[in-house]
This record gives sequence, C-alpha cells and structure tokens, in this order.
Amino acid sequence: MANQIPAKGEEPRGTKVFAQWKGVNTQSSRNTQPEDTFWNLENMQPIGPGNVRTCNNISAALVNYGTDTIYWFQYINLLGVDYLILFSVSGKVYAYNIIAQTSSQIATGFAGSGSRVVQWKNTEALFIDSSGYYNWPGSGAVTLISGTGVPTSGTDIAVAFDRVWIVQGRLITFSGADDYSAASFTVANGAGSLALTDPALRNTVTRLYSQNSYLYIVGPSSIAAISDVYVPSGASPPTPLFTNTTIQNIIGSDQPGSFFPLGRGFCFANKYGAWALYGVQAEQISKDIDGTWKYINTGLQISAGAAVSNNKICGGFLVQRLNDPNFGSNTVVAMYFDEKWWFANYGSLTFIGGGLVSNQPALFGLIANKLYQLFADPTTGPATVVSTPLWPMEDNLADKEVIRAGFEVTVSVFSGSFTMTVDTVNNSQQAVALAANGGVAWQNNAGNVVSWQNNSGVTVLWNSFAYLLYNSVAPGVYGKYVGLTIKAAASIYQFSATDMDYKLRARWQ
Repeated sequence: MANQIPAKGEEPRGTKVFAQWKGVNTQSSRNTQPEDTFWNLENMQPIGPGNVRTCNNISAALVNYGTDTIYWFQYINLLGVDYLILFSVSGKVYAYNIIAQTSSQIATGFAGSGSRVVQWKNTEALFIDSSGYYNWPGSGAVTLISGTGVPTSGTDIAVAFDRVWIVQGRLITFSGADDYSAASFTVANGAGSLALTDPALRNTVTRLYSQNSYLYIVGPSSIAAISDVYVPSGASPPTPLFTNTTIQNIIGSDQPGSFFPLGRGFCFANKYGAWALYGVQAEQISKDIDGTWKYINTGLQISAGAAVSNNKICGGFLVQRLNDPNFGSNTVVAMYFDEKWWFANYGSLTFIGGGLVSNQPALFGLIANKLYQLFADPTTGPATVVSTPLWPMEDNLADKEVIRAGFEVTVSVFSGSFTMTVDTVNNSQQAVALAANGGVAWQNNAGNVVSWQNNSGVTVLWNSFAYLLYNSVAPGVYGKYVGLTIKAAASIYQFSATDMDYKLRARWQ
C-alpha cells in the first residue's frame, strides 16, 4: 500500500519589519548587504533606529556671478566678519559677506587657476598663486606684497607656528615669526626655505594643511608633517629648527578641495576613498560606500566641507557618479557622521566648501556660477529616496510572494504624494498604489468621500500630520530577494520603518 502523503496546508505568512538600521552600504550587492543598512538614502539622514529625517532644502541663489566662472572658494573671518573668498577663471576675486549676503569684487589680474587664500590671525587674508603673494585687510583692494625673499608664485599657502608657509613645486618658503609682510621673508628676520628631498613625495605638493600642531605636506601618494618648530636660544639670525617626518608613504591626495576639519582631525579624499587623519594615523572612512566610489568621475574634482544637518555635524564630499549601474550618472554630496553615510542631491553642483553661519558649520555650493547654501531652507523638503536591502528572508532559495507592503512616517510638511515600489533582483520594480492609514477623509451624508479642491481646481489632500502608515497589497510580486523603495517629492517627514507580509513559495526555480 502506498504511503499516505499528508495534504499540504496553507503556507504560513511571514512579516519583515525594518526599523533597526545604520546608514547606506553599497560595498556589497543589494541582496547581500548587511540587513541593518540601507541601499540608498537620498536627502534622508539616518539619525538612529526608527529615525531617518529629511534634510533641509538648498537655499535660493545667494549670488549670481553670471559669465564669471568660479572654480574655487574658501572661508575666512576678518575682524569678526565671515567671508567666502571666491576665485574666477577670469582672474577676478570676490568676497562674499555671509551675514550681510553681499558680494564685492576685491581684485583682478589673478592667475585664473590655482589661487589659494589663508587667514592671518583675524586681520588679513593672504593669497598666493602663479601671479604673486597678496594681502587683503577686509576693505579696499587686494595688495601685492613684493620684496627680497618674498615668493613670486606658489601653489598653496598656510599659516602655522606663527609663520607663513608657501609651497612652489617641492620648495617650501617660510616667513619670520609673527609677521606676514615683505620684511619677514628676509633671512635676518628668521625666514628660510625647505627643499623636499624625501622620495616618498613622488610628485609635487597637493596641499599645505595646518591642524593639531602639525603642518601637513600632502602629496598625491604621501603625507609628511612638520612639527616642533622652535628658535634655538641666542640664534642669530633667528632661523627656526623643526622636525619634518613622513607619516604616510602610500596614502595621499590629488584633490586639494577635499580637505576640511572634522572633530579632532581632518578629512580628505582621493580617487580610492575618503579618509580621516587623526595626528599621524589616516583611517579610511568610506568603506561602506566603496560600491559608489568605484564609479566616481575624477574629471570633477572632489570638494568637501562640514555642515550641521538635523543638529548633527556632518562631513560632505561632492562626487559625480558616472555610469553607475545602480544609480546612473548624477552629482551627489556623500554625507558622513557617526560612521553612517547618506547622500544629498541638490542637482549639478560643481564645487562645495565649508564656512560658518552664526558660528555653526555650513556648506556652500556652486551651480552654474550661482552660489547657494546647502541644508539652509527648513520650510521645504527636497525630493527624497529611501531604498532598503533586498532581503532573502529565512530561505535564500525560495521565491517570496509579497502579500502586502508599506512604511511608517511622521509628516510635518506634506507636499505631493509618496510612491513605493517593491523591488527584486536585476533592478526589477513594481509600483504599488498606496493608501495612508492616518489620513483625514471627508464624507457626505451618503457615506461617499468628498474631495476638496482649491481655486485652481486642484484636489487638496488632508492629513493628520502625525503618524501615517502607508500600505497596500502587492499582487504578483515574486523574487528570491525582495525590498522596497519609497520616494517623496517635497515633503518633510521622519521615516520610522518598513513593513512587509510575504509567503515562501517554490524553491530552486
């Protein structure tokens, strides 16, 4: 007698709730990434478990420089006034007063490329490029400084150990103590030079950067540090002695705009990652987004800075993704804080840099020669994207049938509808019509829903602007791995969780 085969009952329903998360991870493929990370967060900042918030929108254009192409800017503070100093390819130099939101031209005749500026105390801005060495006291015009020993050109400038340091090629010239003027560059007043002979510097210097009682000399594939600068007692002339030590023989940078302070160290980028340097130890911080860094277009220089977003200090790196098989070609600011990554997308930025607004770190950026402040407008939300991993659930080999899916948000400003797709492998997506539990429905005496319209004939959507559960059935969605993507046009909200009901179906198919 044949064995009895028990009847197969209804497959049990499983539920996947995603609320315990960190930041974005593109290091792995979407179906193998850690389950506590996101595949994509665009204009959505991960604060903690159950708490991902919309970042502030970009400001309106602060200044339109018209046909003057700005290629570089830096922040300085003179006599308590915060400025951005901007350089154009035409050789013009502009000073943008951050608080007054006014811009003035302060110089012409600069090189049109490679110009740099540094703050001396809080009384002077010092400039260097291939056209010479200059100063600006915060009013009037920029003045050329010339004289015996004064560098006539340079590629970067720094202030460290009470001296001015200027590099040209592999030669660093430094001033005497506590003076930036022409007289300070004479040997009698303690000036001198340092020829960089260390073979670890395989090319010329990318950047001079002063931080943490070091003057860092950064090359494309090395970093050295000058420290312990002192003048021996009774020395005549008062020429200083110091230590120059190579601290990194492989890691360096060819991206001079990517340097900015963050915490007790500073960050920078190169073509194979973003780094944080604390003292003499460089640590790669971009491992989680290696999959994004692989497709960076190095034709656009990586620029960077720090900003406060949702009351958190974040570092940001402007990168252009080129032919990324997952995210296409676009320009984003890769944002980092508390070991978590997310992306800000404000369009085709060409350069960003940090400054201070009311003593808080802020990021500014250029789009088509117009200056903007990033994360500046709390009244409107930028377009947002949230993408989860593709989950295998408890059985990698079984197809998953998605029964119902949704997400939980708390909306403070509603502008347009949310959309959601259920995603599977090979970039397959199915759009799902959403209903919001928590919305306000108006009904007439017959129980019919009444639509409210404004003077333009546009239907007005009513919501409680509190907790909302958007969800819907997802008929016909099958896949070995399944996940969700949620988008919003211009709303401001807190994202709390995704939810999915599913069943396991056929295996090995």
